[in-house]
Amino acid sequence: MSLVLAIKKFLSRYFFSNDWRCLSCGKEIFKDQKFCESCYKELPFNDGPICNHCGRKVVAFENYCSTCKENMLSIDMGRSAFSYQEPISSMIKRLKYGNQRYIAEYFSERLAFIYLKNNMDADYITYVPMTKKAERKRGYNQSQILASGLSKKVNLPVFDGIEKVKETKRQASLTRKERLLNLEKAFSVTDRKSVKGKKFVIVDDVTTTGATAETVAKRLKKAGAEKVFLITVASLPPKDKY
Repeated sequence: MSLVLAIKKFLSRYFFSNDWRCLSCGKEIFKDQKFCESCYKELPFNDGPICNHCGRKVVAFENYCSTCKENMLSIDMGRSAFSYQEPISSMIKRLKYGNQRYIAEYFSERLAFIYLKNNMDADYITYVPMTKKAERKRGYNQSQILASGLSKKVNLPVFDGIEKVKETKRQASLTRKERLLNLEKAFSVTDRKSVKGKKFVIVDDVTTTGATAETVAKRLKKAGAEKVFLITVASLPPKDKY
């Protein structure tokens, strides 16, 4: 290696590395931290009253919030590390659409904290899959990256036996009912033998209405899964806050 290349590599590693910058604003930091002080204070940790079933932030503790009641029947318990607010919402978008995969390392740490805090005791970590066409277009599946990070931190294998077999419309503008119809027959369990009697944690970036994770969980339950948990980086509170 030439001297010039060696210098460039050194500068890249020690002066322009993301390890030295706030994950939110990009400001240089020189402590063993992920965020500058001002950004850390803005992190919307989901550590207040939550729905005991889906894990969304609510006004007061509820067993079932208005969004998940009679809806998220295949998911035994859901939890999220943050509420879907700034600066976390922008960080998720950068991970999902901006190829800033280094952000997933911090998110995986928070997912591991949630997993252990809630004693989920699963056999496998899995994730919401994308169609092969969609994954080729983006270049990666952010949920798979998060699942891989979580699996390493809690020492559990990743289950890759779920496929998305049908292209679907973007969910963002759809109601929950429309989302469920959109996702009908979209997922398939390809490794049914490994599912029977096992407990799974589905990993995804955001819980909006829970329709996507519920559809995946339903397939796992039909294949014989004993329990299915859900962990996401962030979740949107119910519209009515209850």
